[in-house]
Amino acid sequence: MGPMGPTGPTGAAGPTGPTGPTGATGPTGATGPAGPAGVTGLTGFTGPTGATGPEGPAGATGATGPTGPTGPTGATGPEGPAGPTGATGPEGSTGPTGPTGPTGADAPTSSPELFSAYSTPSQTGTDGAPLVFDRNGVTNGTSITHTANSGLFTIQDPGIYQVAFNGTISPASGASFPLTVTVYLEQQGVTVPGAGAQKTLNSASDLANVAFSQLIQVTDTPTTLQVIGQGNNFYYGGIALTVNKLGNIN
Repeated sequence: MGPMGPTGPTGAAGPTGPTGPTGATGPTGATGPAGPAGVTGLTGFTGPTGATGPEGPAGATGATGPTGPTGPTGATGPEGPAGPTGATGPEGSTGPTGPTGPTGADAPTSSPELFSAYSTPSQTGTDGAPLVFDRNGVTNGTSITHTANSGLFTIQDPGIYQVAFNGTISPASGASFPLTVTVYLEQQGVTVPGAGAQKTLNSASDLANVAFSQLIQVTDTPTTLQVIGQGNNFYYGGIALTVNKLGNIN
């Protein structure tokens, strides 16, 4: 046999034949190793709050705690109404008669010391000057003296005295209105508190009464008294002053 000749060119592929039937499933292979963990997903939205469940039964009462410190005392309440008067107790027996006390000394009798002075005619007042009393009235004793037609009274004995004054005031010619006039008592040149009076006159026809009465204490003698008038363009008249000694200084 001679040598094989060269392989000829591959011929064209023939048409694909029909698929054959599926073969039987082979046995399951062994499980492979676990793969790496996947990325954690995003947290989901919080769901709505659920309805409140029914209240559970009350628990047992706990033990009593220790007593706390006493608080401050509260304010006193209003006084209650008075209770009914109790029954009168029986009268006690009469005690023994005490010894007779010593006989007291007879009270000394003395005449009151008093002085009065007055002036009836109308006189022109001078601002800051004493009122003038032209006559002396009823007097008794030597404790108070006054020279007629002057405004100065002198007390010679220490003691408690009552001084009373009264009179009238009216506007003088050329007065300006309203016109205020004050009369007051001075003792040793010092105004006596509470011994004064003041009036305001509003027309030329006005007439006003002024009066005061005050107690004074005289410790140093002689002591002088004067009634001072204060105001411009005024008349005074029908004035009277009484000075009574009420007693000695204890």
